[in-house]
Amino acid sequence: MATLDAPPLRATAGDTWSWRWASADYPASAGWANSWRVVGTGVALSISAVAEGDGFLATASAANTAALTIGARGVPVTLIGWVSKAAERFQVYSGGLLILPNPATITGDLRGHATRTLAAIEAMLEGSASKDQRSIKIGDREIARIPIPELLSLRDYYAGEARREAEAAALASGRPRRRIVLTRMGRA
Repeated sequence: MATLDAPPLRATAGDTWSWRWASADYPASAGWANSWRVVGTGVALSISAVAEGDGFLATASAANTAALTIGARGVPVTLIGWVSKAAERFQVYSGGLLILPNPATITGDLRGHATRTLAAIEAMLEGSASKDQRSIKIGDREIARIPIPELLSLRDYYAGEARREAEAAALASGRPRRRIVLTRMGRA
């Protein structure tokens, strides 16, 4: 990750995270110190910042971020920043941060639930489902035991859910939302 000019919205475990932060109200030259903390369910990381002119450079080492326990699809956490000088302390930042899993250590199927289930349903309909796909449960029934007319209905449902998962992933990665505008033209 290159050094950013603002705190990140997304970061990858196992990478070095680095960003600059500055405020005219709390310049480093006036003796202010800057600290950061990542907090979330099962995640806690303190990040130090060093003075850089009147601003600060915050850096979390690759070794420290690699030690974070992140699920296969990432984990949303809160990034908090504050400044301090003598007995004074002020929170200057609080925002969401999505920590993505470390690509060097991740295992398993990274697709979302709807995408995996849709693939299993389509494989069942084609007669090419693996043992794992046949054992996937929808509600309390295995896919292998669901009648074909119901599988066809479920395929339509999960196709829509998989599309929504893909759109959410695209938005999270910064890609623009795909919008389709339909128009009807005719004579009045």
